[in-house]
Amino acid sequence: MEVIAHKFIILGSYSANTLGQIRSLGEKGIKPIGVLVHKNTFRIDKSKYIEKVFCVNTAEEGLDLIIRIFGHEDKKPFLYTDMDYVMALIDQRLDEIKNCFYVWNAGESGILKKILNKFEQFKLAEKCGITIPKTEYVRVGELPKTLNYPIFTKAVDSLNPYWKGNAYICRNEEELKLAYQRMDIDFILLQEYIVKQDELPIEGISMNGGEQIILLGRTVSHRLQKDSFGTYRYVEPYSDPELEAKIRNLINEFQYTGVFEIEFLIGQDGKKYYLETNFRIAQQNYAYVKLGVNIPYLYAISTLAGHIVEEEIKYMPQKKINIMHEFEDFKICILNKTTSLYNWIKDVYHADCFSFYNSKDKAPFFFTLLEKAKLYLKKH
Repeated sequence: MEVIAHKFIILGSYSANTLGQIRSLGEKGIKPIGVLVHKNTFRIDKSKYIEKVFCVNTAEEGLDLIIRIFGHEDKKPFLYTDMDYVMALIDQRLDEIKNCFYVWNAGESGILKKILNKFEQFKLAEKCGITIPKTEYVRVGELPKTLNYPIFTKAVDSLNPYWKGNAYICRNEEELKLAYQRMDIDFILLQEYIVKQDELPIEGISMNGGEQIILLGRTVSHRLQKDSFGTYRYVEPYSDPELEAKIRNLINEFQYTGVFEIEFLIGQDGKKYYLETNFRIAQQNYAYVKLGVNIPYLYAISTLAGHIVEEEIKYMPQKKINIMHEFEDFKICILNKTTSLYNWIKDVYHADCFSFYNSKDKAPFFFTLLEKAKLYLKKH
């Protein structure tokens, strides 16, 4: 098979997202090379599917290493990531690397960085008829002109590594002014605060600058913690023709080629509000393998074919795959006592896959468990 002759490189972090990509490719007989930054207790480097690991201090150092070592292969390697920041780096150096690697891109250098800006995304989403939360783009310190409290503050630039530190729910003017005192950025988005019923991430692939787009599935929460992401969820095929048409128009506006995730928030009113588009593979990518869609592999064979190879998509009969992010879920449910131990064990039993535990690739889970135990003992 032609795809096997190409190298696969993941410039990523020590995370469930990167581990999912490694396992997805590994189950197709492809052992990717990991160029990993931000080392922590999640020992994804112990996966049996990874061919070789390069540890680097920064994403810039990692990309330089990749270009130096793998930039002259007879067959172009595929370069994947799990980070927006890496996508911005690739975009910045696209002219340099597009002939040496298959990378997700928006056609021209500099375009992707522009549309990583959330306010730019909102404008294009609204143009495509997608509902967005009421939003104001203001200088930090300015009060809202049209919004009513409560409001949510959101960083404009997702490339800022501290963007989560600029996210606040402000129920009145005093709370907003206090939030401003904690920010170290110049501009911020103010949005109406929407009480969420659920999150709705939708995964897809776009080929040839948005000429062909397919939506592969969506993620739904079994239970949702207040003001946090769901850690026990399921993935299923996606079907909503009206919204799908609008999403296709948006991705086409981006002129994007590659894997993407588009995120919505479902309000208590049942409406779907656009949040952002991530131009990369999502954390729950391995759950899609269980569903019948190997996203990293599908993108690769579609790239070589010049079109999306839809016959590779073979949804499982049950069409719903439960995934648990077990370490985070244990912390939220058991350590924070939001779920009984009995109910949590039932959820574990019904999970079809986990972020780290895998019966065919056990080492990352047990080494991570050991690292976390050592860290706990050190603290105490």
